[in-house]
Amino acid sequence: MKKTLAALALVPAVAMGATVTELEKKIDVLASEVAKLRHGGAQTQGLSKDKVYNLGNGLSIGGYGEITYTNKSGENEKGDRSSQPATADALRNILYVGYKFDEKWTLNTEIEIEHANKIYLEFAHLDYHHSDALNFRAGVLLTPMGWINETHEPTTFFSVNRPEIENKILPTTWREHGLGVYGKLSSFNYKFYIMNSLDGSASNFGENGVRDGRQKASNATADHFSYVARVDYTGLQGLVAGASAYVGKLNGVSGVSHNIFDFHAEYQWKGLKTRALYTWADLDGKKLNEQKGGSAADKMQGYYIEAGYDVMSGSDMAIMPFVRYETYNTQEEVPAGVTKNKSQEVTNITYGVQFKPIDRITFKVDYVKNTNEAETGRDSFNLGMGWHF
Repeated sequence: MKKTLAALALVPAVAMGATVTELEKKIDVLASEVAKLRHGGAQTQGLSKDKVYNLGNGLSIGGYGEITYTNKSGENEKGDRSSQPATADALRNILYVGYKFDEKWTLNTEIEIEHANKIYLEFAHLDYHHSDALNFRAGVLLTPMGWINETHEPTTFFSVNRPEIENKILPTTWREHGLGVYGKLSSFNYKFYIMNSLDGSASNFGENGVRDGRQKASNATADHFSYVARVDYTGLQGLVAGASAYVGKLNGVSGVSHNIFDFHAEYQWKGLKTRALYTWADLDGKKLNEQKGGSAADKMQGYYIEAGYDVMSGSDMAIMPFVRYETYNTQEEVPAGVTKNKSQEVTNITYGVQFKPIDRITFKVDYVKNTNEAETGRDSFNLGMGWHF
């Protein structure tokens, strides 16, 4: 009898504990949303750092990682065969460390290990939180362009690999020394930075895109700086739409201008998620080629549109079939005397499924139909897994 009474006495306590646990979860979610408003979208740079803004003061640790398997076709569009071994790669493992000194000062850092054996500083900056409308940032910054460069955890995009446009023309992951301001005005988030420019003297900068021009804040040549601005409208539920601009001159060469622009939009409604991006770059290809040789273009451009639908919408689990259409040309317009390389005019159609047992863990499978004007494209089958915490 005593045991029965004791058990009955525990029931409200257990119920109370469950209720408190659920309440704590809701408070955490609410606190995160308040933090986003409080800091003008500051933490959209990466999901791992969200928690630092919710602290009174102190240390925050997070991170993300992804592992991939790629099997490219041994036959290209023309039917030519060549050896294409499948590869498995511990692509990235990142440790985020943030520290909130007080209500005004916050430190954000990420250390990245790529391909299991290369270590990089992903970013490291101090933020001064003045108000919703005006805040300050300085250090090694992620360039606020496109979709992937600032928010690139594998749980935030559909496919195993990132869109190629946000690699060739927007050279994700792109970070350099810089400083600037950011904030939220009504329904608009904005960022304006002054950042160290890309290195135009890099051997592969030009015909194949601009990714090799990243200096990654390592003993970087800093004769020229560029201006970067981004504005996003968030006034309608489920919609983010905006534009970015990067204007300046290249380092490592003399007087070569390099400007990049993009328009981007994302819409989410129930289980549906769609994204679109259009970007183009203007480059003084003639002057660059005269100084370093090569076949750099005067203009690069491309766009992609993608859509996925969560068939488990409303549950903690997500199963999301998706498709992406992507086309770009890193030699859209070339200077006189340069012959276009047709292999740089590329179209990728990606079909796949993303499975999330919980929101912070993802498993992916996709197939990429890769074609180009030289008919040397190769399809690929890809598997991936990723996480963030």
